[in-house]
Amino acid sequence: MKQEEFKVVGGSYEKSINGETRIELKALIVEAWELSKKGKTEVMQGVMLMLFIVMAFVWAVQNILGVTDMTMISPRTQVTMELIFVVITAPIIAAMLWLGMSRSVGHKPAFFPLLKRAFGSFVIILLALLLAILVDVAGQVLSLAGLFVGVATTVYLGMATGFSMMLLIEKKLAPKDTIIQSFKVFNHHWPSLSLFYLGSLALFLLGMLTLGVAYIWLIPFYFNLKGVLYRELFGVTVKVGDNTAKQESIFNA
Repeated sequence: MKQEEFKVVGGSYEKSINGETRIELKALIVEAWELSKKGKTEVMQGVMLMLFIVMAFVWAVQNILGVTDMTMISPRTQVTMELIFVVITAPIIAAMLWLGMSRSVGHKPAFFPLLKRAFGSFVIILLALLLAILVDVAGQVLSLAGLFVGVATTVYLGMATGFSMMLLIEKKLAPKDTIIQSFKVFNHHWPSLSLFYLGSLALFLLGMLTLGVAYIWLIPFYFNLKGVLYRELFGVTVKVGDNTAKQESIFNA
């Protein structure tokens, strides 16, 4: 039996933390936009599923729990609801990130096979919960020193852990190692990555002015751009000679 061979496309974690990786954000934006023009369907399937879950969640809170005013919910109940929402949506977000990484190396897997694999992974849900708790608790604790400190901490942690889920999916690292590596790479490349996240937020806000129509292009663009950033910063391991257009996974997993 012929042994499968793999290669790494893009950069690596070691190069990124040793200062050997340069992020040409303009070139990556152009690449991600071209990828978005060639296909939006897979990511938008995830978006539509997320919208359905959000509407179902709101309906359940209002009609089953009888909550009409969210400000009247106790802090403990609110935290419980947030964690439940994270558990439900984590596999969908993971599958959309998976799509971005796949397209960054020229592959076009279907959304639902990736979603099926993500829903079958307890570790994905565990990492999502750890990240939610980390960002929320740290932000609340440090907000005691002032509102600005709390908000700044929440924003920083959200950006610094932004590649953790992708590292879990593609590198199969332990949850704590994904967080550590994401932190270290972000801290070495924080100007470019901060610009990416803040620019994405600005585009999201501008998209509201179009009554959401622009999101058909902006959301796939965001996930594709994050995919090419991940490729350049961490590298993506792919199977040599595998040119299949649609498959469940391109990774050594």
